[in-house]
Amino acid sequence: MNATAVEVTTARSPFSVGRWIWCEGTSQNAYVMFAKTVHLPAPGMPVGVRISASYHYELYINGSFIARGPVHGDPRWCQYDELVYETEDACDELSISILVHHSRGTHLHYLLPAPGGLIAEFQAGDLCLGTDASWVCLVLPMWRSDVPARGWALDYCEDYDAGLEPGGWQDKVFSPETTGSWKPATPVEGADAIWGGYQVRMTPPLVRRLVEPVSVQAFRAPEEGAEDVGEISRYSDEEDLGPVGERVPFDPERVNDVLQVANALTFDLGREHVGFYHLEIEAPAGLVIELSGAELLRVPLDEGGMLREGRPWIYRKRTRYSLRYRTREGRQRFTSFGWNGFRYLHLVVRGSTAGLRIHQIGCLERKAPLARLRSYRTEDAELQRVYDLCQYTLEVGAQEHLIDCPTREQTQYWGDALFIAESLWAGYGERSYLEWYLEGYLHVPFKESGQISSTYPGEHITLLDYSLIPLLGQDLYKQHTGSYYKPAETYARAMRLKRWYDDRLDGDGLVSFDSHAYAEQGLRNFIDHPGVGWHNFPHPGIDRDGTSCPLNLFFYAYLRTLSAIAAYLGMEEASSLAVQAQRTREAIRRAFYDGTVFHDAIKGDLLSEGTSWQTNALAVCFGLLGGEEATRAMRAMLAGYDRLCRCSPYFHFYFLPALRVAGLEGEAIALIKQEWGEMLERGATTAWESFAGDELDSLCHPWSTAPYLFLLGSGGQVSWREK
Repeated sequence: MNATAVEVTTARSPFSVGRWIWCEGTSQNAYVMFAKTVHLPAPGMPVGVRISASYHYELYINGSFIARGPVHGDPRWCQYDELVYETEDACDELSISILVHHSRGTHLHYLLPAPGGLIAEFQAGDLCLGTDASWVCLVLPMWRSDVPARGWALDYCEDYDAGLEPGGWQDKVFSPETTGSWKPATPVEGADAIWGGYQVRMTPPLVRRLVEPVSVQAFRAPEEGAEDVGEISRYSDEEDLGPVGERVPFDPERVNDVLQVANALTFDLGREHVGFYHLEIEAPAGLVIELSGAELLRVPLDEGGMLREGRPWIYRKRTRYSLRYRTREGRQRFTSFGWNGFRYLHLVVRGSTAGLRIHQIGCLERKAPLARLRSYRTEDAELQRVYDLCQYTLEVGAQEHLIDCPTREQTQYWGDALFIAESLWAGYGERSYLEWYLEGYLHVPFKESGQISSTYPGEHITLLDYSLIPLLGQDLYKQHTGSYYKPAETYARAMRLKRWYDDRLDGDGLVSFDSHAYAEQGLRNFIDHPGVGWHNFPHPGIDRDGTSCPLNLFFYAYLRTLSAIAAYLGMEEASSLAVQAQRTREAIRRAFYDGTVFHDAIKGDLLSEGTSWQTNALAVCFGLLGGEEATRAMRAMLAGYDRLCRCSPYFHFYFLPALRVAGLEGEAIALIKQEWGEMLERGATTAWESFAGDELDSLCHPWSTAPYLFLLGSGGQVSWREK
């Protein structure tokens, strides 16, 4: 069956007959199946589908998986999907099954809360069928509801009992005899006050494929595992795990043979993928199987003091990556509902392995259907490997919307998301992610403080520099198209946000406040990781004590872009905004520049000792330094490699172009090879969150792909200088 996307956008509800429905008696962690059978007016008719849910749905028609969605986010900017389902020529009946998962009572980092709900309609000729009270539903008992969250930012763990599956579950076709005992769906009261601002999916529908392992290592684990599903990840890291033989190429028959002596298997996918845990097995009833994803293996010391590859490292940064599956009798398939980024899939059988046969296992990968339109080729093998690493990281990281990582957070932060979106446009011609990003800025709610969340969708602390960055995305959009994205709406929102910074201007016109007191209120001057305390660095952090130079540099760039949009719109404020921008520029140079480099902060009349890479890269990127001044400052940065605050991988989106502007292209290439080359030497298959790659890092972070844009020769930093 084929399903193709339909591009339609509307702010009003596009659902003419469909209504929001839900199921009575749901818990805080509910999986609900909705079902309906309908006859088509004529065989073989194409069926138009329009659908949304709170929070996630999977649509099946006549047993085939059709779609998963929606792009999760904000109920007041309600995303929905539209597609056309092509039926078989002789097909005159649709068996529609829609699985919806909704949770409450935990913080989901990537969305704003809303009640559970489903809305859909199906159109074929004169037939127009919508969700209403005539649909039947079942709260699925296979998933236990009383389980802990996977982490501070993610959904609940999965504890699944296949013995409780309703008839027809494996095929996703439910007979009238099965659904006869199901409940009628219940209309959601006050739905129009909950969901609104309807928006058809802006980003590409994701595609799926099964990625099988390339190798497997067998182990012997204890027959008794953790009692609580929330403890499986930690327990799996700590329990005795004895190797059985050597790592061997993956082959199902060989795997089933080794299950006679082993009860734990670590499958290696070859490199990191993003998707669902998937297995197809034959088993007796009641067998307990644990599945855990891991990004890396631990490397313990052997008896000779040498490093050797070891067990998977599952429990990282207080996040759980494990689920539990109890078998029913016979052949069965299972795919996790939650997704993750992982290279290794660790399977442990608790109890006897007698009667267990593995037919299929791996990652059911989910990714955007990107096509490479531009690429970079060099005879420098090391540099090529870095580029390929970043390119692959971008490809697996492109999901429903932009994400910082596919593991512990799975959400979009304003700072790095801009460059990820620009990378997808520059290399793949995929403009939708930057448009999604800029549209999201128009919908992000304002807090009582007058600020916005550092993430959207979702709710998080404010990062005061991140709040300023979405407006800079307008420069990139204009560079691509010659015009701004929804400039009037953007201007109004940006002017409202500007008031927060204007209210904190000192006598010199610089944004100034007590950074420590503000951080305690959830208003943090972030800039980059060093000095914040969330990650480890072998060098000093950014000096944030006093009036911040990098924050004021971002504010200057914000004012400059805002004045340009005002001029584009013919607004009277354009000239006053330009004057404020120029005065801010002059004040920054007077306050922070010592004739060679910019200092991070000033407190009273005292400049900070810190002269970070971040601060000086921004000064060059935003045009406060040029020519010999830029070259001198950037050479000073490189000369201070061992004593200055250096950039995380993220801030190289600014630092590498600053080196290019300063005429230090060769030095930029050498830096790329030095810093990303170390990741590759240590086995990276996707770019790490930091160069340390330690226990605090995710090992798949699209925010670490700056060499990709730099080597393509793209990026909006040049346009920021020319403004």
